[in-house]
Amino acid sequence: MKVRNRNLDPERIADFESFRSGILEKIVKNSPLQKILNEIVSGIETLNPSLICTIVLIENSKIKIGAAPSLPKIYNDAIEGVSIGPEVGSCGTAAYTGKRIIVEDISKSPLWKNYKDIALSVGLCSCWSEPIRSHTEEVVGTFAMYHREIVSPTEFDIFIISETADLVSIAIEKSITSTKLLESEKRFRDFFEKNSSVILIVDPVSGKILNANESATSFYGYSHDTLIQMNLGDLNFTNHNHSEEKNINLFDQNKSASSFSHQLASGKIKQVEIFSTPIESNHRTVLFSIIHDVTERKIAEEKVNALLSEKEMILREVHHRIKNNMTILNNLLELQANSHENETVKTSLKEATSRIKTMSVLYDKLYTEKDNNELPLKEYLEPLTNEIISLFPYPVQLNLNIANLKLTTDQLRAIGIITNELLTNSMKYSRNTENKLEIQIKVWQEEDYFYLFIGDNGNGFNFQLANSENQGFGLSLVTMLTKQIHGDLSFNGDKHTEYKFKFPYQKPGSV
Repeated sequence: MKVRNRNLDPERIADFESFRSGILEKIVKNSPLQKILNEIVSGIETLNPSLICTIVLIENSKIKIGAAPSLPKIYNDAIEGVSIGPEVGSCGTAAYTGKRIIVEDISKSPLWKNYKDIALSVGLCSCWSEPIRSHTEEVVGTFAMYHREIVSPTEFDIFIISETADLVSIAIEKSITSTKLLESEKRFRDFFEKNSSVILIVDPVSGKILNANESATSFYGYSHDTLIQMNLGDLNFTNHNHSEEKNINLFDQNKSASSFSHQLASGKIKQVEIFSTPIESNHRTVLFSIIHDVTERKIAEEKVNALLSEKEMILREVHHRIKNNMTILNNLLELQANSHENETVKTSLKEATSRIKTMSVLYDKLYTEKDNNELPLKEYLEPLTNEIISLFPYPVQLNLNIANLKLTTDQLRAIGIITNELLTNSMKYSRNTENKLEIQIKVWQEEDYFYLFIGDNGNGFNFQLANSENQGFGLSLVTMLTKQIHGDLSFNGDKHTEYKFKFPYQKPGSV
């Protein structure tokens, strides 16, 4: 075994640093990994002609020759694909243990028992191997130095093998990063260029079009070179400065979409919606903008809006005419009642008049509301009760506590008539000389139901008897309407008159 000088030679260190700088420059310039690995091996062999160097890569725990230009092909073929392990030569063992392996005499080393014959046959006598680690400390390969004689490494040799393994690690990491970046860029480029959607890359500050895909050139009718010379505002049919400002606000306020009128090269105007997302490209933020042609949808929306406006106008006209007809019918009944001498007939006509007024109040509300399907109960019931009270010439204390629930017109119509009948009954039959007449009307909600309470401080009456076959038309109407809107009625008439109704409540817009 030869004895080596263990003092580090400054000149040799300087030569190595010069070599390393050249390799790092190639790494920065994204030279192919295979070329860099070969130059690393050749460079180290040039610095020390007695060495035979190799870079082994580890893939799926198997050896893959990365660079070994000076080793015989027969030897490389023998170790290619061998699984790493505790007795797989210097490189296989270094990769397996993650530790530097120094074998001064291959012929006597137990690590080489299965591979010493092939090594000795090509003149390899010693081998030192250093693990190559990634930034995550994973062993991705080894750097090895072979000698054609039995030798021990010097301090400089250890320096070289350690520093070179680090250099190879940098080259591998940079290659992996560059490959992933290139793959990512290719996927993005393919997605961008081959996408059937119209896509523009736009500067968020100036609005300048930085790139456009084939679908964009086809849609706008401009060539790619022309489009990337234009500003987004140049496409807008509206004021240029206003359009540019709108685009800037879109980015600043983190909004994702906006509507524009875009003019094509042919002069045709298209309604578009632009969906923009900020992305990083070449160390700056740009807008990745997808343009949707919504011209046909806008036309359809305008037609629908026109039809809805027409429908609303027709409904208002229908409600208006019904209200007028009710007013005429109400006036005719009042004239007939006033001209009739029979009190029973008069009373019946006035009750019919009151019912018509109940419907008239509802239609008056329908006529003035935008939503003709649902109305607030409070806004309907309060004026209705005041209208009914005004028909009677004596004072009454009316206590109202009505929740502002929105109900359908069918529910409102039924509750209006029910309130009319029971309020009229209280006004007619519950007065007494002892107390001033008080009437309470309350509406509230509990879970999926709403409740209507109508009561007075009169003397009460037997509802069961009144609910017989001989009951009046008013109570029969109340019972029928309660069932019609799926309600339940409970009654208490022992001392005073109290009606409590329970109805299912469906919130507006629910199914």
